[in-house]
Amino acid sequence: MKLLLTSGGVENKSIENELRRLLGRDFKGAKMIFCTTASNYEGGNMSDWLIPDLMWFYERGFEIDVCDINGIGKDKFLPRFKNADMLYFEGGNTQWLRECIKKSGLEEELPRLLETKAWVGASAGSCVLSPTVCNSCQDLFDENIPNGAVDGLGLVDFQFIPHFNNPYFPKITEDNLRNALKNMKAIDGKKIYIADDKSAVSVDGDEVKVISEGRVIEEEIEKG
Repeated sequence: MKLLLTSGGVENKSIENELRRLLGRDFKGAKMIFCTTASNYEGGNMSDWLIPDLMWFYERGFEIDVCDINGIGKDKFLPRFKNADMLYFEGGNTQWLRECIKKSGLEEELPRLLETKAWVGASAGSCVLSPTVCNSCQDLFDENIPNGAVDGLGLVDFQFIPHFNNPYFPKITEDNLRNALKNMKAIDGKKIYIADDKSAVSVDGDEVKVISEGRVIEEEIEKG
């Protein structure tokens, strides 16, 4: 299983090189799903983040299939996912993305899909891979949906918290996060990675490593 958990997408050469390594091929002609489901929940002006992310892949020669899995039926989106080399899940609302992955039927297909395809996440598209998506650190984003999903996909055994020290997310600071860490539970995983927008966490089978031109905090989660 090959996963690349980014905070703000492919922000620098280090993350780009790791993506190329995980894909095991040149970018030009690589087929990708660009999933906008998490972003569509938030709506609003996406010209500062989603459109530049999309253009980054377009300019490097990816063959891009833009897809929202919400409401179109598995029979419609699954053949498109099977045809891709890479699944890219854009940022937005993590709980909404989690619920749509479950309700759409994609979750049951992921083990087979990820035998041959890389998952690349940006922000919510990374957070959804963790054991839980509603916990004391994740709650600092103030994006909770009433009665929304709590469990994550559990494809990694750690928490990923993006946008460290990003001014658009004023609560994602070291002091706030270290205080929130005190309330993390055993169900939240073994470890937490707090990444700024120049950083990512790469998972290649059993190997987990930090890719960064910025700062990442790594902490063990207390078994409270």
